[in-house]
Amino acid sequence: MGSSSHERGSASWSELPADVLVTVLEGLAIRDLCRWWNAASSCVRAQHSALSRPGTPCLLYMAAAASPSDPPAAAASSTLFSVTDGRPYSVPLAAGASIREGFWLGASHGWLVTVDDHAEPHLVNPVTGQRIDTLPSVATVEQVRRVHDEGGAVVADTYTVYQYDSSLWVYDPANAATTLDARELIDYLYVRAIISSDPSDGDCVVVLVYWLDYQLCFARPGDAHWTWIRPPTENTQYCDCAFDGDGRTLYAMRHDGAIHAFDLLGRPALEREVVLRSQVQGGRTATNYLVHAPWLRGASGWLQVWRRMGATEPVTPAAVAQESAWRTESITVYQVDLAAQTLVEIKNLGDHALFVGCNYSFALAATDCPGVLPNHVYYTDNEEHYALYSPQCPRDIGIYNVGDGSFHQVQPPCPWLNWPLPTWIMPSPCYKG
Repeated sequence: MGSSSHERGSASWSELPADVLVTVLEGLAIRDLCRWWNAASSCVRAQHSALSRPGTPCLLYMAAAASPSDPPAAAASSTLFSVTDGRPYSVPLAAGASIREGFWLGASHGWLVTVDDHAEPHLVNPVTGQRIDTLPSVATVEQVRRVHDEGGAVVADTYTVYQYDSSLWVYDPANAATTLDARELIDYLYVRAIISSDPSDGDCVVVLVYWLDYQLCFARPGDAHWTWIRPPTENTQYCDCAFDGDGRTLYAMRHDGAIHAFDLLGRPALEREVVLRSQVQGGRTATNYLVHAPWLRGASGWLQVWRRMGATEPVTPAAVAQESAWRTESITVYQVDLAAQTLVEIKNLGDHALFVGCNYSFALAATDCPGVLPNHVYYTDNEEHYALYSPQCPRDIGIYNVGDGSFHQVQPPCPWLNWPLPTWIMPSPCYKG
């Protein structure tokens, strides 16, 4: 990642890697904005037939203004740090894609699941700036209700949350219902979100992992409400999700390593299949990720990545911000053995690299993406008890060598803000009509 100081500065859109720029040009069909854009457009379009890379993995984050004198708009720009060429590119967020303090729940297939000031979820493409506003209201999540005044009118940005899980067991009968404003609801309810496919392609499913107890619900754009995945009991403690090829079957992994499959279109509705039983006693193990790995021949096609974090040392009383700083201590990659109902640790991913964190966990072949290191895990910081509860603390973002166990920090020249959580993303070229 070494380069001159000029090369490591924030670049313009015209200097984006060819495949990323192509996606923007294809999606926006921009013609006559300015000379540099037209020059870049002509050059890249001429090379389009020769481009073979499917996409460039990027780290998406919000960057602080370069100086206190910068206009407010500068602080509202997101940054794409390209893994391919090791350079950051400023991506101004379109007005229609405004995000509450840049807050997002996750990234999948080039899109973000964001939350606005009213706690309502949206889909946003940070490259094209398009925003889809047809997800159901947060008030249709099973445990959430709007508050009404004595006259029956809805009280704006105020919600009641009922504290029960899929077994209908109330956690605290004395405090069974909690009234929260919109900001409190955002902090309390949302854990992460996953999208089944690129929303530009048509039908997609959005899955929310939410508190209480890491439950699941899902919806498609245009649905009237979020569908709660309730039956049977023990459908809780989920930490990551993935989809099969057609987007019909949801695979959900629990903190204990168990994998459950749900047919979102099946009958009976949402019948659960236990794909892999619990792998640990006592529930929680680490921050876990589920990665589809179809290149693993003769295997289940699934990997689990377990990451453990711990507080940094030494800690001084004066270093308040660093006192709670956590760093990744270990990463273990397991291959799922469905026949034996167990996990087998592996040290070789072949030509592939894994990307995990606040994003939809995915794998890439290094031969398709120059600059990506094979047999490595690229990770961002999304540990629930640290990242979500301590957004002011430093983030832990790095690259892990599966073969020799070494860690390397990712350090873009334009530093990220600690919040929202930086996330890996594959820029999407398409604009949903």
